[in-house]
Amino acid sequence: STTDAKSTLAMPLGPFESLMRRKPIEDLIGGKTGLKRCLGLADVVAFGVGVCVGAGLFVTIGTAAKHAAGPAVVLSFAIAGFAAFLTALCYAEMAAHPKLGQVTGSAYTYAYTTLGELAAFTNGWLLSLGYIFGGASVARGWAYYTEGLLLVAGWPMAASAFAERPLLLPFGIEFVLSPVAPVLVVLLTVVAAAGAQESSTFNVVMACVNLVVIAAFVFGGAEEVSSSNYQPFMPFGFTGVVQGAAIVYFAFLGFDSVTALAEETKDPNRTIPLGVMLTICILIIVYVCTAAVLVGMVPLADIDDSAPLAKAFDYHGSTWLAVMVGMGAMSCCMANTLCSTMGLPRILYRMAEDGLLPTQFKDVNPTTKVPVIGVVATGVATALFAGLSDFTALLTVTSIASLLVFNSVCVAKMLLRDPWALAPVGFYTTASFAFAAALWYFSWHYWVVGLALTLTAVAMVWVRPAQHEHNLIPFGPFIPLVAILANNIMIVSLGPKAMIHTVLATLAGLTIYIFYGRKHSVLNGPRAATEETPLAARSANA
Repeated sequence: STTDAKSTLAMPLGPFESLMRRKPIEDLIGGKTGLKRCLGLADVVAFGVGVCVGAGLFVTIGTAAKHAAGPAVVLSFAIAGFAAFLTALCYAEMAAHPKLGQVTGSAYTYAYTTLGELAAFTNGWLLSLGYIFGGASVARGWAYYTEGLLLVAGWPMAASAFAERPLLLPFGIEFVLSPVAPVLVVLLTVVAAAGAQESSTFNVVMACVNLVVIAAFVFGGAEEVSSSNYQPFMPFGFTGVVQGAAIVYFAFLGFDSVTALAEETKDPNRTIPLGVMLTICILIIVYVCTAAVLVGMVPLADIDDSAPLAKAFDYHGSTWLAVMVGMGAMSCCMANTLCSTMGLPRILYRMAEDGLLPTQFKDVNPTTKVPVIGVVATGVATALFAGLSDFTALLTVTSIASLLVFNSVCVAKMLLRDPWALAPVGFYTTASFAFAAALWYFSWHYWVVGLALTLTAVAMVWVRPAQHEHNLIPFGPFIPLVAILANNIMIVSLGPKAMIHTVLATLAGLTIYIFYGRKHSVLNGPRAATEETPLAARSANA
């Protein structure tokens, strides 16, 4: 009976049961927030475009074209965009939920209400890694482009201030120091602390500049396109196209940060889903057009790895256009870093509200209506990694952390449809990862085993009926299932070293939950003892 279930739930939770406790959707605060609702659809889309268009476009496009896909990098962007679109559909449905879509926290909040507290904290930590490492890598990219721009302008002395230099520490420890990248992070942290409306206005301007510069590249470079540069179209085969998609997928990371602005957005249940989908659509169009022009302008062997768009005009002797594109890359990186500094403090704010982080992170400045401690902490951490960390390592860890979060949102979407489907969905996620690893690293014998496990798991999920009516995405669980498989393929393609780095960084963050968050969680209060979740109800009925 209900009374028996509640009396059972009132008993102290065991050490493992407490990790699975979920925050009831009915407890979400809805419109009651200390943050200021001032952002419209244009602000949200500009934020999404600004956080995505950066180093992912201006750097990875050259690497993917030259070393992986060739001229078929156009298809690589289309494939990566399709995978991102599937995940974005899951985000849009979660954001359209009448309760979930009202609060900040993004994937963290979605996991807390469907997967449990441990998964929620893990998501929050992975989001933190993504924002900090992503912002740091883009700040490094800004330093690279600034150095190159000063060299083209004939100012080598000024350019030397932006150059990387080795930093030797005792015991043979060595870092590659970027002296100027942290300065950019500090300046943009000040902008983010000024308030959501002020920083959003700055970001709208930067996003417009970015799109104008990219449009100038596409229309200006189209005159230099030669059809002979498209042959052969797939020099590395279709495998190279898929590998190129994994490389350029970094250019789509960040669209999810739109959902972190829910408590500062007017009419979030409509604005946030539209913002997510419009962001992805704009990105796909921009990236495919840019890639098509780049590989048509320059022979494959002459595409530059570090600054491909700017060097494409330099290849044709258009120095002023090269300078213009370089300046556009700098503005893109600035907007990208600002969005990272804006987005993460909202996640930390929500985690502090739930007791998983110290209460200082939920302190909102009464004048600017911004969680200042979170902004400062984000800025300091981003500046530290921007100054000391390797660019490639930052990119790969950012990608894997973000993809793991994307998987959790796809799982949360299916659990919102059927809260009792955790076991088959978890089995599918594991089986699809094994299948992706077999595809990438092993022979066809392992592919067959992995495919059999994956199809079995699909059947287990598919036969389960929907328990709730809030299902905007058609085709049942098909879209999140395909999105998880696509994300897993992207993860394994980034290599075991990057995966190990991400696992170690995640384990380091979980110590915060073990020693602080679990003890201070708001679900430790008396109300949590009377909430009935599928896990608890199952125990009560046993």
